[in-house]
Amino acid sequence: MIKEISTKCPRLWRASLLNFGIPVFLSAIALLLTMLMDDARIEPKTHLLFIVAVVISSWYGGLVPGFFATVLTSAGSAYFYHHIGQSPYPNDLSSVIHFVEFVLIALLITLLNAARIKEQARTNQARAEAETANRFKDEFLAAISHDLRTPLTSMRGWAHILRTQEVDKATAKHALEAIERGAEDQEKLIKDLLDISRIAAGKVQLEVDQINLAEIIRNAGDLVSQSANAKGIKLNIKLDATECSILGDSGRLQQVIWNLLSNAIKFTPQGGRVEVRLARSAMEAEITVSDTGVGIDSKFLPYVFEPFRQGDGKLSHTGIGLGLAIVRHFVELHGGTVYAASGGEGCGSTFTVKLPLSREPSENFNQTDWSSRSDLARNTN
Repeated sequence: MIKEISTKCPRLWRASLLNFGIPVFLSAIALLLTMLMDDARIEPKTHLLFIVAVVISSWYGGLVPGFFATVLTSAGSAYFYHHIGQSPYPNDLSSVIHFVEFVLIALLITLLNAARIKEQARTNQARAEAETANRFKDEFLAAISHDLRTPLTSMRGWAHILRTQEVDKATAKHALEAIERGAEDQEKLIKDLLDISRIAAGKVQLEVDQINLAEIIRNAGDLVSQSANAKGIKLNIKLDATECSILGDSGRLQQVIWNLLSNAIKFTPQGGRVEVRLARSAMEAEITVSDTGVGIDSKFLPYVFEPFRQGDGKLSHTGIGLGLAIVRHFVELHGGTVYAASGGEGCGSTFTVKLPLSREPSENFNQTDWSSRSDLARNTN
């Protein structure tokens, strides 16, 4: 904290110097030149010189320096005409009118320059966002190409061996398992792409029924247990609430838990630990997936559920960054919330899903009712 303040202080001093030093300097120069012109019996163009000071101050500094320069130049102009020089105007009323005109022009210039700077900042931000989007698009295409080719290359290689060579039963079994894993990887990738496409188009449909979350979690655990065993990862499933009934889509919620567990296993090193816990309160069920993996940098936590992004802010060849975006959308469709927490890199991570509990469905319950509830939940969140 102290280091952050110490690094910000020089920047604040420089900003203050530019915002207030330049108007003071320019206003003083304008007044000095006006007085010199008056001494040389040259009709001083006081307002013109002071207007230049306001233009330069507001052009580079914006609203506050422009207003500050307007105040200074107004004071300098009044000082010159009423205490030093002779007024070039025929009477006091004319002097007052021209003075008011000068102030109004200075204020208008300041406001216009402030609007210009604000619009320029918006344009720069839009350009930066567009460049970021293009970069992520290119990285996404590179990652999707890699993730489609990798299992395909393995499948074709093993298929060629099985077709052209005589292999023993163990090799044949290994080849078939490799082909099956490659097909499953491609199937998951295609499903994620289809899901994110449906989400973007607003065409996700839920098949709502009364379901038991404990059973959903056990099924998802069974699906990832082989991957966990292959890495020597201990998978703990703790069901504090063995009977936790909600209204929801069992397939989508199992996909949520499976995605969270798959991510935890993928980013947990050999011999680590992954735990999924189910608890309930009077109003909601809480599912927590925690691991002892690589963790999440605090700067990336706000973006962890954005599509096509991963912990380094870029796409990598470990996936295309769609899983957590799909998780968030499916959880919100069920009227719930999901958030991530981590102590930082190397400290593991925890994902918590909260879903509202439900009563027994009534006879007139239908999908339209559920869609309305889901829309309401997303709007309130």
